[in-house]
Amino acid sequence: MKDAAFTSILFPVDFSPATTATVPHVRGLAQWTGAKVTLLHVVPWLSAWYGATELLPPIPGDEGLRALEQGMALTLKAFHKQDFSDVNCECRLDLGAVAETITETAGKIGADLIMMPTRGLGRSRPFLIGSTTAKVLHDAPCTVWTSPHLHALPPFRPYRHILCTVDRDHIPPGFLEEAVRLATCWGSELSFLTAVPSTTGGSGDERSVCDLNREFPQAHANTLAFPNNCRGLTRTGPVGDVVRQTAESEGADLIVAHRGHLPKRFGKFRTHTYEIVLESPCPVLSLCLPKPTPAANAALSCEPIAYAK
Repeated sequence: MKDAAFTSILFPVDFSPATTATVPHVRGLAQWTGAKVTLLHVVPWLSAWYGATELLPPIPGDEGLRALEQGMALTLKAFHKQDFSDVNCECRLDLGAVAETITETAGKIGADLIMMPTRGLGRSRPFLIGSTTAKVLHDAPCTVWTSPHLHALPPFRPYRHILCTVDRDHIPPGFLEEAVRLATCWGSELSFLTAVPSTTGGSGDERSVCDLNREFPQAHANTLAFPNNCRGLTRTGPVGDVVRQTAESEGADLIVAHRGHLPKRFGKFRTHTYEIVLESPCPVLSLCLPKPTPAANAALSCEPIAYAK
């Protein structure tokens, strides 16, 4: 049985090796969930390539740009035929600033998931997430899937163990519910992880928290039906290090994090999502939750999927 965790996936492609490596995961998740895939290639304005502070539109009738668009359209068509011919999929070619076009397209087509690697053709350093991915993470109106940045992307398989990172000082409404929904839909094991800063500056003691209702009382966790064997983990140290070490030791194959702003002064500074994406040894699903509605709160049921042995 297919689940309805996601129904519309936007896959921005720049034909880089990182994009090619991500293809099996987009295909796999689309086939697993029955979601439609939209392949998007953005031909950037020249001002976007050169980093101008003010993006200027192309000159009407520019023959060079027209030839470039035609060439990219053929490349995108060939990419679709080679990798997505057996998937419910469509192609889109747009002209503009890359990150802005990706987020705008996601809103236009009603995508509930954007899937992209952390690096593509743009300039990036080994320890920095690509600027396009960073901007999409900041502005996207929906959930964003990103590949591991400093680790090799493993072959796709249905997610068997989801590790959900939780900031106990601020748990957004609906965040725990969405993590539980995804785990239930996919039949995945689910663990919650909280990183506590160390007073000594390094990693320290750790403990397992069995009572999730007591661990997250402000989130009304007692109203949730947690999957069997669901655990809460509290570990001490820098967030990125804690997430990486825990994912490796627990065998997690997907990290779930919240992408919202901090609800305090200087709240425009992001939460630890960037650090988590940078350090994670497996894909990260960065949730962007809408304001909760009564209907959304009621729609939380999903039948689990049986794994192929």
